[in-house]
Amino acid sequence: MKEREGKLFHVLGVSRALYALLLTLPLLAACGSKERAPPPYEKNPSPKEPYDLVLTVRDGPDDIQASSGYVSYKIADEACLPPIDNFEGVRYGTDEYTIKIPLERVNKTAFKGSFYRDGVLSKDYYGRGVCKWKVQLVGAFLETEATKSFTYFSISTTLEDGAETRYTKKKIQPGPYDDGISPAIVISGKGFSKMVPEPQRNEYFSFNLSTTPRKDAP
Repeated sequence: MKEREGKLFHVLGVSRALYALLLTLPLLAACGSKERAPPPYEKNPSPKEPYDLVLTVRDGPDDIQASSGYVSYKIADEACLPPIDNFEGVRYGTDEYTIKIPLERVNKTAFKGSFYRDGVLSKDYYGRGVCKWKVQLVGAFLETEATKSFTYFSISTTLEDGAETRYTKKKIQPGPYDDGISPAIVISGKGFSKMVPEPQRNEYFSFNLSTTPRKDAP
């Protein structure tokens, strides 16, 4: 009997400890997911490395337009960042910064914008040394008036690659799931010739994004 009582008390003790842990998990999750202040990063007031961005559409819908462009930067050395202090042990976006690139139409099929390689100010933001930056991605989004309620077209490249081409079907249809606006299915330039038989290629239109250093830069 004593042996059974001992086992029972042991189980109750473990159950109570587990119950207490389960009660604290929502609190810990809430602490980890609370709103975080935006990083204190600043645009470089005197950038010196301008780049041009050109977005070109070939055989696309007549109502296609560039909705926005962006350049995403990443801190080159995380030693300048504060230590991670959340329960999840995850760094939430403090090593990245994105600047919007306004795009303007230059003709029926092309859009143009500009950005700076040194667009974010290198500075000691956290008292742990100067944070220096590198361009991570340059990208843009396209949409058509007829289909913008359910899809958009996304493309990005790196400065190292300099350009990217993607293909998508001219017959634009909603995705298989009714979950609001979602990105269109696209095929990379490298995969297009392998994945799409030649007789079917006229069913697609392409869009290309290229970045080049501005020639008149000092």
